Amino acid sequence: MTKIIFLTASVVFILVGLFLTHYLKKKNWLPNRWLTGCLVFLIVLVPSLLFPNMSDGLRQIIYGVSGILAVVFFESSRLIAEQKRVTYEMEQK
Repeated sequence: MTKIIFLTASVVFILVGLFLTHYLKKKNWLPNRWLTGCLVFLIVLVPSLLFPNMSDGLRQIIYGVSGILAVVFFESSRLIAEQKRVTYEMEQK
């Protein structure tokens, strides 16, 4: 039962990141992917160093936000690579 819950939660987590990326792209609010990539680590690192006795609930929320940003980073990288590939193919014709 635990495996099914973990698998379902993982799929939902990834889908939330994908939908967030596409929503931000549609609204032209998608930040620079390298800024997002740096924030993935800084969102976890800075609070952990400043507040070593942080509650576990808050720490889990911070890890969740960091994970969502990681999905946004990789999905935006995929979209950019796909766009460049299509542009290259159009130039070859």
